[in-house]
Amino acid sequence: MSVDLENLAMDSKRLEQERESYQNRLDEEIDSVYRIAAEAKKKGLDFSNEIEIPRASDLASRTQKLMERYLDPDSENKDILPLDIEALLRDLLDSHDREAAAIMISRSVTKQMFARTGDRRKSIDSGLRVGLAVLTEAVLVAPLDGIGDVRIMNNADGSEFLSIDFCGPIRAAGGTAQAMGVLIGDILRRELGVGRYKPTVPEVERVKEEFGLYRMNLQYKPQPEETGVIVNACPVMINGEETERMECAGYKEVRNVVNENGTYRTRVRGGVMLVIGEGLCLKAPKIQTHTERLDVPGWGFISQFAEKGKSTKSEDKSDKSRVIAKEDRYMGDVIAGRPIFGEPREPGGFRLRYGRSRATGLAAAGLNPITMEVMGGFLSVGTQMKIEGPGKACAVTPCTEIDGPTVLLKDGSFVKIETAEQWGGCRDELDCIWDAGEILIGFGEFLENNKSLVPSSYSIDWWAADVAESIDSHEKVESFSEMVSIPRSSLPPGIPFNGAIERGGESTLERAWRHRDWISFLKSLELTWEQVRNISESLGAAVPPPWNLWWSDLPVQFVTPLIESILENGVVESSALRIRDVVGDWPNESEGDSGIGPPLLDDCPDWTRVGEHGLVKSSLMTLGLEHSHEDSDIVVPKFWEALFEGLGIEVSHDGLRLRVDAGQHVSEIVERVSAAKEIVIQEGRESGELDSAKSSLEDYLVERSLMLVRRISVLRWEDSVPCRVGARMGRPEKSGAREMKPLVHSLFPIRDYGGPQRLLSEASSKGSIRVVLGPRKCQKCGKESPHLSCHNRPDPSVPIECGGKTTSAGRRRGNSRRKGERTAVNLAPILEVKRRVLGLDKIPGKIKAVKGLMSEDQSPEPLEKGILRAKHGVSVFRDGTSRFDMSDVPVSHFRPSEIGTSWKRLVELGYSHDIRGDAVKSDEQVLELFPQDFIPSSLSAKYLLATCSFVDDLLVRFYDLEPFYGAKEIGDIVGHVAIGLAPHTSGGVACRIIGWTDASAGYAHPLFHAAKRRNCDGDEDSIMMLMDGLLNFSQSILPANRGGRMDAPLVLTTRLNPSEIDKEALNVDCSWGYTRDFYEVTLGQPHSRETKGMVDLVEDRLGTIGEIRGYGWTHDSGPLDAGPRNSSYKTLITMKDKLDMQLELGGRLRSVSVRGVAKQVIESHFLPDMRGNLMAFTRQKVRCVKCGESYRRMPLAGKCIREISQRSGGFSGGSSNGSSCGGNVVLTVSEGAVRKYIKITEEVMDEYGVDDYTKHRVGWMSSSVDSLFNNDRVTVMTLEDFI
Repeated sequence: MSVDLENLAMDSKRLEQERESYQNRLDEEIDSVYRIAAEAKKKGLDFSNEIEIPRASDLASRTQKLMERYLDPDSENKDILPLDIEALLRDLLDSHDREAAAIMISRSVTKQMFARTGDRRKSIDSGLRVGLAVLTEAVLVAPLDGIGDVRIMNNADGSEFLSIDFCGPIRAAGGTAQAMGVLIGDILRRELGVGRYKPTVPEVERVKEEFGLYRMNLQYKPQPEETGVIVNACPVMINGEETERMECAGYKEVRNVVNENGTYRTRVRGGVMLVIGEGLCLKAPKIQTHTERLDVPGWGFISQFAEKGKSTKSEDKSDKSRVIAKEDRYMGDVIAGRPIFGEPREPGGFRLRYGRSRATGLAAAGLNPITMEVMGGFLSVGTQMKIEGPGKACAVTPCTEIDGPTVLLKDGSFVKIETAEQWGGCRDELDCIWDAGEILIGFGEFLENNKSLVPSSYSIDWWAADVAESIDSHEKVESFSEMVSIPRSSLPPGIPFNGAIERGGESTLERAWRHRDWISFLKSLELTWEQVRNISESLGAAVPPPWNLWWSDLPVQFVTPLIESILENGVVESSALRIRDVVGDWPNESEGDSGIGPPLLDDCPDWTRVGEHGLVKSSLMTLGLEHSHEDSDIVVPKFWEALFEGLGIEVSHDGLRLRVDAGQHVSEIVERVSAAKEIVIQEGRESGELDSAKSSLEDYLVERSLMLVRRISVLRWEDSVPCRVGARMGRPEKSGAREMKPLVHSLFPIRDYGGPQRLLSEASSKGSIRVVLGPRKCQKCGKESPHLSCHNRPDPSVPIECGGKTTSAGRRRGNSRRKGERTAVNLAPILEVKRRVLGLDKIPGKIKAVKGLMSEDQSPEPLEKGILRAKHGVSVFRDGTSRFDMSDVPVSHFRPSEIGTSWKRLVELGYSHDIRGDAVKSDEQVLELFPQDFIPSSLSAKYLLATCSFVDDLLVRFYDLEPFYGAKEIGDIVGHVAIGLAPHTSGGVACRIIGWTDASAGYAHPLFHAAKRRNCDGDEDSIMMLMDGLLNFSQSILPANRGGRMDAPLVLTTRLNPSEIDKEALNVDCSWGYTRDFYEVTLGQPHSRETKGMVDLVEDRLGTIGEIRGYGWTHDSGPLDAGPRNSSYKTLITMKDKLDMQLELGGRLRSVSVRGVAKQVIESHFLPDMRGNLMAFTRQKVRCVKCGESYRRMPLAGKCIREISQRSGGFSGGSSNGSSCGGNVVLTVSEGAVRKYIKITEEVMDEYGVDDYTKHRVGWMSSSVDSLFNNDRVTVMTLEDFI
């Protein structure tokens, strides 16, 4: 759905011009890098004479380039060009949805390939992979490595059928693409006349057995009968490679479950499990849509899975409850040192607030920076939280416009923390974190996760929308001016919605900004109680926070004794409420009679802590009313008027008195709820009476004292705390160089000759070493050389190499997928020549290499690159690039002062206007981020600067070209282009660095993250400088194993098209605010799809400039790096320190049971770890400390028996003199590793107490460890030992 361009509240013409100018500027910058890199490649010093990262501007172009290998009818004949599908695919994508376009292009490719080759297998294979590429935006490895073989096999009756081997990397494609792959395969086999699959009983039972053995996580695991239905009915055989260790026993060797060479596949096939479980089962409704639209026969079986899902949804809708269901899925797998911040829906946890800040959306959620600090510092920008909903997880970003935490101090003060200074002053006096504050989550998150909305709290946002929509005339504006005692001239101009400021009208943009200014003004008002009352009575708005107390948390039976205590002991003096003699014994050491009588629903809620604090103080804290102690009195300095209004108390000339008798209403509510409870407990009641009783109970559980307040007060009251969101810490934020383990500078194999650090210098000191290298032959001198440039010297006495270009000799060892051979290499003279050629005084002392190469050719990269990397302190990844990883966080707008780049420099980069259309002239103006601009962590600056220096040195010393970057300080990198790449993809996205953030995360536009097929739920991705990627990346050095092409920039997207990226980005909110209608409709908890038209989303703007520009936000984030710079999980050193901090925080959070935390840590972390370490110890290998050789069992000699060959000579040949290593052999798993958690577990159990079952499990594990390591010899015992 697209919106009318004229109705978009933005300066479309200016934004179009800025976008065009930006994209042209970006294209020019990328062009300049490609020109220089192409010139360097032509020197013939690399694997290829051409750049190996092709550019692509859209999905059609990416698909063409990514799938070029499979579009080639004859890879051996270079005169035959690959199929050209780019133009056709672009037309299909313009006129059809992506799934339909994928099916159509698959059929076209299959037909064309069959016409050219006559090979049905190759034709179906090509078409299927192309279709899968389109479905996955042509950035995933799934179409390359997610499908193994496509084979035409025979049924038991001799007829042909299609078998598709799905492999592990298919997981990244997602359930829809997995299921669509099967459907496309069926359509293609029909095109070429291949028959359907007719499984035998063993083939069906084999899949059932595999599901029983499969231990990896599946979103849905079908029952055996469901598996049987799918395998029997599916027209295509869902096959796969063996991926798991477990072997099948019942149906081990089954016909058609075989490899290409005819050997049986006896182990579990993970790809089959994924495609059936997460694909066909979960995505059945979507598959049914396509099979019915295309009238594909043989897919009727899928309807029973689709209908099953639909019936469940309808039942859920008809049985919808007002009580928000608890979701405890996030509470699984609690890890030591990573705290729980709130249990499911528990008061005291995060209060949900609808909205999007500049730095939320795409699964990121906002927290007040003070909340991050108060939570033990465990939360910082980019930290992952596992949450109760609407999604599974989120990344944390700052939002200063939402509420921070409310805490109880040791002196009894109950305060809301609003500033870092305030927190610093009371940190050491903290007794309890009573309320965690608010969490900001947008509507789009509910839509993306297919969830129903939850009721909105009556926040200041809702109140502002209420008031703004009620002020619909100039007379009401004047009246409002009087109510708030602000002159009309000081109010925003005009009226919030209707009417122009001046005659002649105003533009849509001007009217929109007028509305936004009014909303911002209303939200910033600080009102008195009298003003709140007047506005509520005159305009119908509810009582706003902070006057709107947390009434729905307070049990109704607390109200009567609370009123009595206030009337008896309360007095208003100096504008404050003083309640005398109610905290003289605080805190209560023992829970005595609280005076509230028996609980109404068998739940005197733990969250009130009434036994510890007494009824009055407990009630005030439960309502969120700030107060302090003076001797034995409680003093409430502000907002007590709302308390009086809700309780029916008023201030008279002679003290406090009842305005309305609440006791009668309390009794009525108690009687009704008690009667309803009895009806529900009893059996045999009529359905109508039972439904009414359940409804009464739900009403009470949702509203509690709020239902009483609504009876007593004449004002409108809405629930201020209808929904809490439970959460726990997931992964800490990440900002660090991508390093292989151990760190590597040079992709040159030296086996164990380099010692423990794998140093080239040490390997070169050992003369000729034997390593596995691919055979290559020099085109100039004809000699063999394993290097890309021939290392042989025409004159052995002169240190000058031949330097001729070498080509792969093509030999292969048997059926091996790699070509390497054991080869003798003398590194010392080679390194000396390289030093001379590079013009270096000396070779760096620590150049770290690899043990071996995993590529097909097993040819090393030029040694010169590793030497220069070591010189500049830059590491290398397996594909030859140098990368820096950062957690993904979104941002749509920024201030120049937040990123350390001056406004003048930003104007040069194309940021000419701020969000209001004013010319940029200040570092504090808010600018909208261009979609491919990137703000990396300042922690990456030093590394990226070193990478730029390395690349410049490489251009000058190796390629004999001019330097490109010339970067001396981090500001010099601003404006340069990098590549963003997610680990599970094979397509990079071009981005431009415009500044730096002090957060340990990388800020980028939501569209940029989605283009990498990522969201911001705690994931981390890498960036690399574009020139580094173009010069040093090569497919020839990628691992030849399955998935080896993952996490490699096989193609580069240079322009973002929102309609062609991951669809999650289309559900990002673009609104500047939500309407009153939206807030009100949430009260009924409708499904998010039903309210989709009420919120401005990216999807609604497709096809207009609004799809990438003119985004809005509802709440300001404040400084982008606010909050702790790093999580305490990273700054605390030992696991004991982290665990102690976790449990200390759990003990202070009202919404968390610290005993439960201790139990979960033991059960989900310590016990599995101890069990795993125990098993690892019994199965471990032994390792030589000298050469690193490992053995399954201890050699009989008691020392390393690996033969060491010493050779003389150069590249090959020479005599050998074998001898054994003789090094000491040690265990790889120590006793300490097995015992490391036993003591700490026992300490936790002693201090916090756990249930007997958990104690016995720990005791049994401890005994097992003792039995393993202690001497179990029989001890002679006497009768006295038992007396």
